[in-house]
Amino acid sequence: MQSVRYGELLRSNINFRRLWFGQIISELGTWFSFIAELGVVSLLSGSVWATMALLVSRLLPVLLIAPLAGVLVDRASRKRILITADLVRALIALGFLTASVGAPVWLIVIFSGLMSAATTFFEAAKNASIANMTTRQEMLTANVLMFSTRFLQLTLGAALGGVTAAKFGYNTAFVINSMSFVASAAFIWKIPGAVMRSGSEFNEGEASSEQVAKQSRNRFLEDVREGLAYIRDTPFVRAIILVNVGWATGGGMNNLIFDRISRHELATGAGASGDWNMAALTTAAGAGLFIGMVLARRAGAWASDERRANHFIGWSLLVHGLCFATAGLMPSLISMSLWLAVSRLILGAEFGVQETLMMRAMPDEYRGRVFTTDRALELTTMTLSMIVAGALMKWASPRAMMLVSGTLSASPGLVWLLAMWRTRFSVPAGAVRESYSS
Repeated sequence: MQSVRYGELLRSNINFRRLWFGQIISELGTWFSFIAELGVVSLLSGSVWATMALLVSRLLPVLLIAPLAGVLVDRASRKRILITADLVRALIALGFLTASVGAPVWLIVIFSGLMSAATTFFEAAKNASIANMTTRQEMLTANVLMFSTRFLQLTLGAALGGVTAAKFGYNTAFVINSMSFVASAAFIWKIPGAVMRSGSEFNEGEASSEQVAKQSRNRFLEDVREGLAYIRDTPFVRAIILVNVGWATGGGMNNLIFDRISRHELATGAGASGDWNMAALTTAAGAGLFIGMVLARRAGAWASDERRANHFIGWSLLVHGLCFATAGLMPSLISMSLWLAVSRLILGAEFGVQETLMMRAMPDEYRGRVFTTDRALELTTMTLSMIVAGALMKWASPRAMMLVSGTLSASPGLVWLLAMWRTRFSVPAGAVRESYSS
């Protein structure tokens, strides 16, 4: 896959640049808030079940909201969805401040769930829009920038979130998060809504919100079935979704494992909260993902035909899971963080290429529904994985669960390679080759 340079994309594509700037700001606030939310729940309860409830609340709403979000993104104004989601998230972020005035832990869990629901709409609209805001040669670079800066923000946000929680308290993180969403909405407001769609299939001036709502009510189930039928009948898209679901059987355990290791195995000294350890592990994961995404352009250039792309996806998934399992054997925070970073580096490079191949392979009218279905199934599996992990931790140590998580995360790579060798399954030429014309 050929791709333009980062500077060229940012200089020539002002609309993508605005969307990217907005994400940089909002993602930093999000990871500030994530560390603070975990800390508040630990402070109010200290129970593994309370932590698990918080993490589940960030995943479960996606299953419930994704079908509606997918249909709305494919039918309504993506610009309006993005701005509305940002402003709603800004308000929800301030809800976490109630923890400082005696709010119960269950209310914090509810706010986290509402934040996840609003984010589902934002992510669906953003992912569906990128392919239309960029050319075929800009698409991989755009994905790399979007996701690498997200993972960089995870790295910086987790680290700074840990510092902020320790030095200034959790409320500061929550206020920063709210302000970041307002800033993101301001950047997106400057983007013409028409550039977020393919051709002239949708005109913002022709469909009022009332008309869109009526259309959604009348055609909702039909649109959902149409999207599912497309996934069923498109082998490559179906395979990628199944791979992501397979990864989630192990990946869903990660945050719960990190929290338990940070606060119970690595925390030292009486009264140690483990915030620094959690920030270190999250930072290592984010740093690895960031570097991996930066390398995705090189990986995409190497995966220049169907055979190479097949091998890249399969081996990357397999090796990254084995590296994650190895991290569970490490005796110290530093060595564990290093292996975790290597695992995430490989995963980041694979994800950048995978996401671009998906965007190239799909027509615009299905992107919203396919991406939300993929995300919903993945997060549902992650939720179930987390629940199982929470139950198993009564008998198994967090390190043992890390071995289980890595092994499960590696298994889709093995299945992919076996399918490639035994059934001649392949990435479609139109997703890889530059000479392809849609």
